[in-house]
Amino acid sequence: MVFFKNMNNRLLKDTLYILAIVSSMILIKQFCYKKTDGFALYKILSSLSYHQDWEPASSAELENTALSEILNQPFYYLAKGAQSYVFASQDGTTVIKFFRLYHLRPPLWLSFLAMPPALQSYKLSKMIDKRNELAKDFTSYKIAFEEMKEETGLIYLHLNKTSHLKKHLKIYDKIGIAYELDLDEMEFLVQKRATLVYPSIDALMKAHAPEDAKEAISALIQLLKYRCEKGIFDKDPDLNTNFGFLDNKALQIDIGRFRRETLSPYPNTYRDEIIRITDNFRQWLDARYPMLSEHLAAEIQKIPV
Repeated sequence: MVFFKNMNNRLLKDTLYILAIVSSMILIKQFCYKKTDGFALYKILSSLSYHQDWEPASSAELENTALSEILNQPFYYLAKGAQSYVFASQDGTTVIKFFRLYHLRPPLWLSFLAMPPALQSYKLSKMIDKRNELAKDFTSYKIAFEEMKEETGLIYLHLNKTSHLKKHLKIYDKIGIAYELDLDEMEFLVQKRATLVYPSIDALMKAHAPEDAKEAISALIQLLKYRCEKGIFDKDPDLNTNFGFLDNKALQIDIGRFRRETLSPYPNTYRDEIIRITDNFRQWLDARYPMLSEHLAAEIQKIPV
């Protein structure tokens, strides 16, 4: 009896010890995730092959001059988006976005796990879905670069691996760990840094500059109208997170959900679309700056029917 009692005590102690270790590992993982915002180098690396469809029109002169100057400085972790990790340049004027590509690779442990045919088929279908989603994202970036480069603040787009950049970039994650990246091996875009719409309007109103705020809203409506006229639409047109201002110019900074769509050529169709897109923004203005809400409505009404 004593033997079994001692054995049970040891088993209990071992179980508690293992649980303590597992719990500690989970807590450490959660702590690290929170501190780094989930960023890890492997998440922006890929083994993607070359696709001609992803190759945008480019400028060799830009690649050799302006782009090189921009990338001659370190970049620091700024934010995480739905499709990318964003790093800001040391001078604060530019961002570089590295695409989150880790989801395209199945977990390593799956390679060693025997799976029944049904699960193998499911796994394959999920991987195909992810590849198709990536193709949509990259097509969206290409549309933005080729047709709305100025309106999105895009400077450079690199969707295929290359050998001509010959450029290494130093980035720092959220906790200050440095990484050096070979940009020829990365998928990324370089974009002008803008201030988000809501904070911009808040700042202008706090600075007692309502006329400047009105001009900013007018520029935003003109951007939305221009996009509609080009037949380019957005699956996620959130003015709170996806648009901003730079030097009194409106920019769409999130460009991962563009699609081409044939819309009625009549302007009232554009008006309906813009009313839909700006509805949350209008409610925000109603609650804080009714005068600006009236200006927003007036600008939309200027779109001819």
